[in-house]
Amino acid sequence: MTLPSQCRPNPGFRAIAPMTRALSILLLCLLLMGGAAHAGFQTFSERDAGAFCSADASLGINQISSPGWQARFQPLPDGKLARGYGHDTCWLRLQLHDVPPRPWLELIPSYLARLSLFQPLPDGGWRRQDIGSWRPMSAMELPLMAASFSLQPSEQTVFVKIQSLALNAQPRLWSEPDLVAHHNERLLQLGLIYGYMLTMVLIALAAWLITRQAQHAKLFGYILAVACHRFATDGMARLLLFPEQPKIALLCNYVGLGAAVILGCAYFAHLLELKRDYPRTYRLYQFQAATGAATVLCALFWPFGLAYSIPVTLYAVIFINLLTLPVCWRLWQRNDSGDRLIALHLPTNLALNIPALLLHLGHIPYQSWIQEYGRLADLPPITLLYIGLFLRMRTLERERIEALHQASQAQADSLRQREAREEQTDLLAMITHEIRTPVAIIDAASSSLRLLEEDAPEPTVLAQRQARHERIQRALLRMQELMRLAEQHGRADVSDARLHAQSLDLLELTRHSLEQLDADEQRRFQLQIGQERMPLYGDAQLLSVLLQNLMENALKYAHPDTPIQIGIRRQADRVVWQISDHGPGIAPGQEEAIFQRFTRLAETSNRPGLGLGLHLARRIAVQHGGELGLDPDWPHGASFILYLPKAAHDAYSLA
Repeated sequence: MTLPSQCRPNPGFRAIAPMTRALSILLLCLLLMGGAAHAGFQTFSERDAGAFCSADASLGINQISSPGWQARFQPLPDGKLARGYGHDTCWLRLQLHDVPPRPWLELIPSYLARLSLFQPLPDGGWRRQDIGSWRPMSAMELPLMAASFSLQPSEQTVFVKIQSLALNAQPRLWSEPDLVAHHNERLLQLGLIYGYMLTMVLIALAAWLITRQAQHAKLFGYILAVACHRFATDGMARLLLFPEQPKIALLCNYVGLGAAVILGCAYFAHLLELKRDYPRTYRLYQFQAATGAATVLCALFWPFGLAYSIPVTLYAVIFINLLTLPVCWRLWQRNDSGDRLIALHLPTNLALNIPALLLHLGHIPYQSWIQEYGRLADLPPITLLYIGLFLRMRTLERERIEALHQASQAQADSLRQREAREEQTDLLAMITHEIRTPVAIIDAASSSLRLLEEDAPEPTVLAQRQARHERIQRALLRMQELMRLAEQHGRADVSDARLHAQSLDLLELTRHSLEQLDADEQRRFQLQIGQERMPLYGDAQLLSVLLQNLMENALKYAHPDTPIQIGIRRQADRVVWQISDHGPGIAPGQEEAIFQRFTRLAETSNRPGLGLGLHLARRIAVQHGGELGLDPDWPHGASFILYLPKAAHDAYSLA
């Protein structure tokens, strides 16, 4: 069967799948080459490196280099400075030994703002070189990402003044060829990393353009903000995009950090459905987004406040994401492959990024390998997220197609049922219209016959004819009543008809219905009663139709010359009317089908009828607050049991 167009798979969904699979292959290559950077630098031991930090930014090199201030320098453990974020001015004292030819001093990370190198001159003075991320690339001796100074190839003691918001720093000594080779290798690695991140950004953009769903727009913004932040943190923005506008490049770092926090909170709150299922965690995410907004505002309007907003933002990222782990565990328990990969994203992200976050906060000394692998820390969790989203989209796409297919089938079934109802209504209207003519003919013939019999002198013949006339009249009255009910049934359900309720006796009503039958038919019925009267409250006309339908049904299907039993008794607050015959009975599984409108069983298709009598009987029983069904314990044929409320029920309860 050909599916409708809306039930076919989305072609855009198929277009995203190959890109998502390619991410895994590219990520594996990046991880394999993550530690392949050129290693040709020298570090400084505690004996050769010292540090002194002060809130006084006005201290000069002459004061710092004096013997009295030299005692204030503390040894650097493994030559690494770990201070976190602040506004102090830090001085490094570096003693150079075994200086390589064409030596260069590099200070990482690349986002250190203002750096000044002081080298001793032969006449006793100091040579000052200013560099850092706040200075344009044209002020640098070599176009490198990190701050680098050329040194005199001799043993000496140099001082470095650091004025930067982030005071994590590590000095490294290079030869110029090794430094350039290391820089080129790092550019190649970063090119692959950012090419990978750009691929993820484009996939998110494609998903948003195809689906037009807000969650994909949030994911696109989140990955783009992370990429911009990393691009600026690694010095690529300053090196490639804004070589002469270093302040803009540095602004991209802090604005990208805040934007990544804001958009990440918005996206993951939507993805994990925190607002609906976890309102407390959702409020924590709102607080985390507020810290990201504070970082953006400080970067734009109050740079001094970044020393406070950035640590608060990083602490919020650590602790709030830790508090979200139970949510991920519940998502993992859904046993869906897509949901499980999405649930793995957060713990993987925390495990890979917490070392870098603790380093930036100053809780651990600066380690170059943490900085190096920090560039790759975002890639595995985001890859897990993308693959999980792809699997979830595939599941949702499959469910969407199945739901649309079911809706299409339901619509087709509804159309067929409506056409069948229209055909049944037309048939009923046609039968009602066609039966009017024979009824009129019988009525006219009966009247004519009655006029002719007025001259008949024989009393016996006259009495017989009179009895037949009465039977004809009763038959006519019943046919007219059935036509009225049929017309009413064609317009609406019997349950919508209005009851003309009155006090009745079910026993008397049964005897009256039996009198409508031929004498031979009446003799087949055996009436079994428990009391003289069976009072109830209902519409005599409708109840007569109910009883006559059940009697005629028994006469039609019972074996010839077999008795038909009618039992009437009381049961608690109900009156029970039961008719049982000796016939073929009802096939198993068809107990409810026989009460459906216009339904006839295959084994009774050769008998006359429209399949409306039992349906109409049950409708009348339900309208009176009763029930009509089959007795499963009757072994000889079919036994119908009718339950009706006793006279204690008022007319309102019957409606």
